[in-house]
Amino acid sequence: MLLVFVFTIESLRAEPVDWLYDVKIPVSERTQAEAEKVLPRCIEVLLMRLTGLADIPRIPEVQTAFANLNSFVKQYEFTKLPVNSPIGIGDALVARFNSSLIRELIKEARFPVWPADRPSVLLWLSIHETSESELVRDGTQVALELRRRALERGIELVIPIMDLQEHTTITSSSLVGRFWSDLATVSARYNAEFVAAVSCQKDFFGRYQTDITYWYQGTEQFDHRILRAREDIPINVVDHIVDVLVTKHAIVREHEEIHRIGVVNVESVESYAAVLKLLNGLDFVDDFVLVSLHKEVLIFDVYTPSSAELFVELVDATDSLEAVDLEEPITDKKIMQLFSWAPPK
Repeated sequence: MLLVFVFTIESLRAEPVDWLYDVKIPVSERTQAEAEKVLPRCIEVLLMRLTGLADIPRIPEVQTAFANLNSFVKQYEFTKLPVNSPIGIGDALVARFNSSLIRELIKEARFPVWPADRPSVLLWLSIHETSESELVRDGTQVALELRRRALERGIELVIPIMDLQEHTTITSSSLVGRFWSDLATVSARYNAEFVAAVSCQKDFFGRYQTDITYWYQGTEQFDHRILRAREDIPINVVDHIVDVLVTKHAIVREHEEIHRIGVVNVESVESYAAVLKLLNGLDFVDDFVLVSLHKEVLIFDVYTPSSAELFVELVDATDSLEAVDLEEPITDKKIMQLFSWAPPK
């Protein structure tokens, strides 16, 4: 009999990743020449984060952007990297980008849009080599390499601290033996929405047989990969997790749709300005127009590549605009969805 253990953790709501537009790249010196050298890499990393693409194709729109970087960069500065920074040691350049211009570039290039509301990811990774095995903990070299790739791809990665409580409950053999009840016990403390268990075992030919099991949105999935070298593990593992999330959540720009929405409970000029600011900051909204004010309902036409169902889900996830049932007096306005404004606390 095959016993299937159902991995369950408390369902949490994805939160916006707020550092996507701030890109940090190591530099060898604090000079203008060095800044101009690394800024192309900065915008490339930014596009990777916002689109979910592992590599940014050098199509004409991207080449034009690279040739006019100054118009996309809001500001940049040099900074000292902290101890154990995942991106290196010494100095770094921090570039901050104009979000509206970057979104326009993504639109013109017809790249997918990966909304900033992303789940936190808890990663359990074991590496087995001959007689040695390692359950990766935070602060190790492998953990730094995992975090570096996670920063490039735009996800919040949690790596276990492996304190006494965890050491007494789980080992690297737990992942090989698929003892998921133990894993669920030690994972609960991290409150992650996406949990991945990865076991890499070096075979006779020096390759790493990699089993990837993950739990997300109430389902368990499994995949198997063969990696050629140990140094391939961090990038491939993070990229696999990102690919799963992008497949589920990215908006492929096949066409642009116009969704008419209504917003109620906007009772002041300040609230109206806040609604406009929110809509303008949503990465899955290309543009919007205030159509009319009808019986205290603000009616907008919103231009977006997302479907109606996904659009409502993403807007509702902001917590400031809550989807509510349409009211009878405004059904003749062809409103697709009514939202209630709730100021951020």
